[in-house]
Amino acid sequence: MPRSLMISIALVGLILSLTSIFFLDYTLASKVLVLGIDQVSFWNYVTQMGDSKWMALLLIALWIGGFSFGRISPENPLWSRLRKKSLLILAAVAGTGILVMILKVIVGRARPYMGDIGFFPFTFGSEYASWPSGHATTAFAFAVAVGLAIPVLRGPLFILAILVAYSRMALGVHYLGDVIMGATIGSLGAVLIYRALAPKLGIKT
Repeated sequence: MPRSLMISIALVGLILSLTSIFFLDYTLASKVLVLGIDQVSFWNYVTQMGDSKWMALLLIALWIGGFSFGRISPENPLWSRLRKKSLLILAAVAGTGILVMILKVIVGRARPYMGDIGFFPFTFGSEYASWPSGHATTAFAFAVAVGLAIPVLRGPLFILAILVAYSRMALGVHYLGDVIMGATIGSLGAVLIYRALAPKLGIKT
């Protein structure tokens, strides 16, 4: 992806997020909120797919598996590739996640359930950590990084990432502007980290 295209995507994502914040978020929030217990249970399940903890555990397990089987069968290049790609995907998810955690504190946007439509910069606490969405960031970073490493999984993971992003609004913990920015940071951040680390790990891009 050319640098100019990445800059354009970043600007479009930021503009869409800001437009949503000023014109859509507060009106849309109540319209997408789920109320029934069955719906809440379903979207709670979906939203867990964007939790970085299980992604980290999965990727660490794959790295350990690749390392272990690589020792047992060093002539098979599959294990080395598995180890390197799992490390690369983990770096993409962790790197974008750290950036978003810093932005959350700096911006300090109140979550929808707080009933306060303001911004409280440099406020610590999950109640004021709405922008950007961490789950959306993680889901899209994972989808993009895995898609770059294993292209056949790109489509299904993007669909899952979109569902995770929507679940954050449906459960009343994020606004549309939050998930747009999270998706933008996750996607572009994953591309940048993948490109930076892939040559160092001997992975073709």
